[in-house]
Amino acid sequence: MIDVNVLTDFNPWWTGEKVSRALLGRHRRPLLSQIKKYLEKRQILLVYGLRRVGKTTLFYQLIDFLLNKKIDPSNIFYFSFDEKSATIEEILKLYQEKVLKRHFSQNERFFLFFDEIQKREDWQERIKIVYDRYPNIKIFLSGSASVALQKKSKESLAGRVFDFYLKPLNFAEFLGWREVSFDTTKLDLYNDKIFPFFLDYLRKGGFPEIVSETDDEIIRNYIKNTVLERIIYKDLPLEFGLKDAELLKILLEMIVTEPGMIVNFDKLARDLGRSKVTIINYFEYLKYALIIQEVKNLRPGFLVSSRKGKKIYPINSSFCFAYREDFYQEKVLSKIAEVVTVNFLEAAYYFRNSFEVDVVVKLRNKILPVEVKYGRVEEKSILKFLDKFEVPEGIIVSKDKYQEKNNLKIIPLWRFLLEGI
Repeated sequence: MIDVNVLTDFNPWWTGEKVSRALLGRHRRPLLSQIKKYLEKRQILLVYGLRRVGKTTLFYQLIDFLLNKKIDPSNIFYFSFDEKSATIEEILKLYQEKVLKRHFSQNERFFLFFDEIQKREDWQERIKIVYDRYPNIKIFLSGSASVALQKKSKESLAGRVFDFYLKPLNFAEFLGWREVSFDTTKLDLYNDKIFPFFLDYLRKGGFPEIVSETDDEIIRNYIKNTVLERIIYKDLPLEFGLKDAELLKILLEMIVTEPGMIVNFDKLARDLGRSKVTIINYFEYLKYALIIQEVKNLRPGFLVSSRKGKKIYPINSSFCFAYREDFYQEKVLSKIAEVVTVNFLEAAYYFRNSFEVDVVVKLRNKILPVEVKYGRVEEKSILKFLDKFEVPEGIIVSKDKYQEKNNLKIIPLWRFLLEGI
């Protein structure tokens, strides 16, 4: 059971206080402006993403925006299921009886923020009831998960929800937070200035709270303790009733130390002494938690992908830094560059047959191959791809080389992250 003091602690604006600067942070994410466009829409707004990327801060910024718009403070409600356990019915009943001292009125607008909603097993059905019963209530949800969260919202809340993915800071945002100025039309001039910040970005992965941290040990402990191990030892076991958190950690450490590995489930099952089904399911849990992503081998026809030969990557380069003391060795950085490229492009496919191309992006009207050559730049594979499939152009991501040819663009990774495709 919770009491009204818990709700008051979550909602200090009820007693005349402002949202503290510590909760608001110093910076505004681009997603904030995007979400503001939907405030007058009826639909629920769902924000999902990794732990510690700023979902709660985004909610407090939205609350501050509403307060500045002179919305009645008592009509704005926030609750975090990550910090307290309660049912949705329980907290809303308490809110109406002890704070509003009335039932939700059809003549007023109310704004309900539910943080880490996936912690409530039956959340989608309960939220649906509130949404359907009270058209004057605007509902905001956040969650530190992906596949199941979206799946449940689309199944039970079809037509009632808009979802938004809040990622860690991209490189341009990271530079802005570090107060690094540059001219996007003259990036050729900025290699020496920006490259050290790019290496810093690789180890921090764009997590807002460690943007200015300089100590490697603190950065590693932050990524391990507040992000990864919290998910592995608390979130996933609680969500799925898992008994083998150590298997999750073994798989994670394997992926972050050998990013881009091709998974052989039969061999893994034998080596780890677990069933193949268990191994496959635990990979799915890591995907669900937004820790890893898989990239499939695209067949020559470009219409289907092979079920075999999936590559597995961590979703963030900082995960590799957290578990590798040799992170800045050239050989390791070449793999980290591949991780960053795959993450940046949200890659779904690569190509491997008689030769291999790291990423194949399927755009609307064309296929774009992307190779990562962070060490010595080689063009052989990508040129084979262009020739074999009659594709007009390709991209090679390099460490520091920039060159444009008729059908091939070679571009430093730091610049690629700023320019895109």
